Amino acid sequence: MNQKAVTISTSQLIEFLDQELNNLPDNRKGENKKYTVKNAVLAAFSVFFTQSPSFLQHQSLMKQNKGKDNAQSLFKLSKIPCDNQIRKLLDPITAKTVFGTFTIVYKWLEKQRIINQFKYLDNQVLIALDGTEYYSSPKINCPYCNCREHRNGKKTYDHQVITPVLVSPVKKQVINAPEFIKKQDGKTKQDCENAAVKRWLSSNPVER
Repeated sequence: MNQKAVTISTSQLIEFLDQELNNLPDNRKGENKKYTVKNAVLAAFSVFFTQSPSFLQHQSLMKQNKGKDNAQSLFKLSKIPCDNQIRKLLDPITAKTVFGTFTIVYKWLEKQRIINQFKYLDNQVLIALDGTEYYSSPKINCPYCNCREHRNGKKTYDHQVITPVLVSPVKKQVINAPEFIKKQDGKTKQDCENAAVKRWLSSNPVER
């Protein structure tokens, strides 16, 4: 894809995400709803574009230097919540709520024949698989946490995910659709990841 095509695709992908966020649950009580849950999700998602630890600070600096920030131009955000406000708004919402975006995006990529550009060996799609832990605590936990019991009797609670990625040696871009590792998947790290991989493959029947 040339630079123009990538720009158009980015705008289209953000539009798909925006459509999925119209019916997000909002359990806040009272009338203090300056920031919407939808804005919080878009602000959190935009961090991947800015690669900045503080999205609000990054956008403020950009607005000072250029008079306009990409929160307005790219994500259509007129009001930007701070990091703590984003966490407060998003903590009650399960990530699965927005997972339909991955399916919509993949079907769109197939329709635009972009997936064909990733085919390489024997005209098949290559998938790189890996797992990662993105939360761990000896105290704070939720009903969905995995739990590891150590030899000293202590417990550690964590959340893990596998990150299947469609890759190609001739493409700079990749396509990702994560799958959470559930606490009932297995008792060992390998068992857990294998179960999550099988679940992802059954729900994402791509040509491999």
